[in-house]
Formats: sequence, C-alpha cells, structure tokens
Amino acid sequence: MTTRFTWDPAKAARNKRNHGISFEMAREVFADPNHIVTENYHFEDEGERRYVAIGMARNLVLVVVVFVDRSEPSVEIIHIISARKAVAYEESIYEDQIG
Repeated sequence: MTTRFTWDPAKAARNKRNHGISFEMAREVFADPNHIVTENYHFEDEGERRYVAIGMARNLVLVVVVFVDRSEPSVEIIHIISARKAVAYEESIYEDQIG
C-alpha cells in the first residue's frame, strides 16, 4: 500500500514559523522504524479521530506529529495537523520504546 501525505498549506507555513518544523520534515517520522503512534483523545469531540506520532526526522531530531488518518482502501493518507520538537517526557517515551 502506498502512503500519501496531505496538509493545509497555510497551517504548514504557520507551523514552520511557530515551531521550526516543516511538514515535509514531519513526514520523515513515519519512515522511522521505531516511531510510536497513539490516539489523541483531546480532540475526540471534533468529529475526526486524531493521532500522535513520535519519531526521528533527519536522524537528529525527535519530532511529535499530530495527524488524522484519511486512508482509502488502496492508499494510506496521513493528513498532518501539526509538528514540533519533542519535549523531555516524549523523549523518554520514545527511548523506553526502543530500549
């Protein structure tokens, strides 16, 4: 199955300005074989189930990505909502995962 990434261009520009992480860079998190995905329950009432991924980008930066799964039968579609550098507790979650 192929994977496609989508996002709102205005939101992507704002995210880059505010957090220093481009959505192009955020895509790399999903290529990290050790990335972690959990459900984000903070937005349950907004009609879309959101997820949080934590993983490495550029083999140097641990990044947190909030996204929506909009997959179709023949293609996985990941719609990126936001991305930022991981904070200490997220780093420890990732490190615990990889051992």
